[in-house]
Amino acid sequence: MNPLRRTIGLVLIMIGGIWIMLAVGMLESSFMTGSPFWGVVGGAVVVAGLAVLYLPRTKAGQSGEPPSKTSS
Repeated sequence: MNPLRRTIGLVLIMIGGIWIMLAVGMLESSFMTGSPFWGVVGGAVVVAGLAVLYLPRTKAGQSGEPPSKTSS
């Protein structure tokens, strides 16, 4: 796996986790504390981070079908 992709995925998961902890009140002293909005956004960011880590990367223009063989 590409190190840049792994780093981006892990950073997204950590940021999302912090936002969830702020939303549920585990971390305090922020305008995000106790706001359910940040819990939802944090959950979406965690899912995006997992997608970056675990979904396969496809090349642009790749349809998933093998190239057709043509005879000359």
